Amino acid sequence: MPRRAAIRPHSAPRRPRRRAEASPSLFDAIAAPPPEDAELLEDLLALVALGLLEERPSPEGPVFAVTELGRALEPE
Repeated sequence: MPRRAAIRPHSAPRRPRRRAEASPSLFDAIAAPPPEDAELLEDLLALVALGLLEERPSPEGPVFAVTELGRALEPE
């Protein structure tokens, strides 16, 4: 039976591990002020839920477009 080579875990220099940034605690997340456009996003998502807008992904972020139902409700 062939012999295995000896494993030397201490022979290779160890690189320090980068610590992952800690995510904010639940308390910090609640205490943090909402972003400036939080109310606008909330309103847009409500219109999406009603079917008046649809959300489309884009490289710059979400884009909202008027749906057929939303066009039918536009004032003339």
